[in-house]
Amino acid sequence: MTGHGGGWLLLLTLLIWLAFKTARAFVRAYDVLNTLPPREKENRMTTRYPLRVAGSIVGGLTALINGLVGSGLFTTIQGNATTGVISAVLTLLAAFGIVISTERKVTPLTDPRDQSGRPLTPDTPAEGERGW
Repeated sequence: MTGHGGGWLLLLTLLIWLAFKTARAFVRAYDVLNTLPPREKENRMTTRYPLRVAGSIVGGLTALINGLVGSGLFTTIQGNATTGVISAVLTLLAAFGIVISTERKVTPLTDPRDQSGRPLTPDTPAEGERGW
């Protein structure tokens, strides 16, 4: 009974490595897809409700795991562990996706510049404002 701890450590290390590689691949793919030029025809698979899609995916995976537990293919502990891993990976991917997709769309308040490096400050003060 003393040789099982190393196997679990190896499995955990492999899962962490796989999650890291998957997250990096997702970020790279999302970055490439985010820089593609827009198509002439607006026939994208985008939706006005991205949270519904994400919730459906998480709900579907969770229901699948619960179904495997209910059928006896997974134990309760295995089901809980798998659900936890799915939630952790999806949270990690969502965090990277949010950062990558919104970083270029937010104008910084300190030294705002466009993509060419030109300052984004008005040349003349707006009406009613005082120039300093």
